[in-house]
Amino acid sequence: MGVKTYNQEIESPVAAARLFKAFCLDNHHVFPKLMPESFKSIEFVEGTSATVGSVRQFNFSDGYQFKNAKNKIDELDLANFYCKYTTTGVDVVDGNCECLVSETKFYPKGRGCVCKMTFHVHPLSGTEFNEEATKMGQEELKKMLKVVEEYLITNPDAYA
Repeated sequence: MGVKTYNQEIESPVAAARLFKAFCLDNHHVFPKLMPESFKSIEFVEGTSATVGSVRQFNFSDGYQFKNAKNKIDELDLANFYCKYTTTGVDVVDGNCECLVSETKFYPKGRGCVCKMTFHVHPLSGTEFNEEATKMGQEELKKMLKVVEEYLITNPDAYA
């Protein structure tokens, strides 16, 4: 089975630069602070948040559906609000995927932006593809983006 690709676009009233900084570059601080029911911590295994090649380990809260995952930043374009990373970790990719490659780009639109997320799911050879789990993951990311968006709306000086 080949790579499956999914796309989703989410509009936001928050400026692209602010949402990119909070959601992509500083998520190791933002996610555990705003979503402690999901994220226990996010730690760097290699590098820093704003460098290609850095690896972050996401440690999920007790009782959450996953234990941990690792994200490696493959590409980063600060000027164009773009980040591409590879997620590994058997319990996140449902035991039947080699990895999940994600691309996130924020496009300015008026005073806000459009966030375009593209997901490339790389299944393990000989496994059944779990489309429902992928769709649930997309919805979870959308909810996370909306939590960060709400924080930025109520804190207009954050990431300005």
